Amino acid sequence: MTAAVFLPPGGICCCDEATVVSTILGSCVAVCLWDRQQGIGGMNHFLLPRCGGSPPTPRYGDVAVVRLLAAMERFGCNAQNVRAKVFGGAAVLPYGARADTVGTQNVAVALEVLQSHGIPVVARRTGGQRGLFLRFHTAVGRVMVRELLASSAADVQTALAS
Repeated sequence: MTAAVFLPPGGICCCDEATVVSTILGSCVAVCLWDRQQGIGGMNHFLLPRCGGSPPTPRYGDVAVVRLLAAMERFGCNAQNVRAKVFGGAAVLPYGARADTVGTQNVAVALEVLQSHGIPVVARRTGGQRGLFLRFHTAVGRVMVRELLASSAADVQTALAS
């Protein structure tokens, strides 16, 4: 039987058994990592790009991506076999200039950290004006993405129920 986990903001889930990890994103970003040799996957969900002077928690992209990579390594994954998929970063929270939203900053940090570790990004759905619902199947590396039609609680409940 496949386990199911809902990943809240600031969360990290890395599994060596078949698990479906789901989350809902707006300006937040989720990075899904999958080791094609081991069949092991993990996902994070972060809210802000950099921790700066704040305590380092996975609520920040620069911390969350590094911690997810470390979790994969603890399961014996080799970075050469790991592939990434990046999602989220919608323009729902303006920050500074229109092109410089929290979402675009979150995406940029995720891509920067992945590149610095030599992890290729094989799929990406970022930006836009609407949130996303994700389901990541850790055993096979497949991600189902659904755009949220509205920011209403009813749309979120519908996404979770399906």
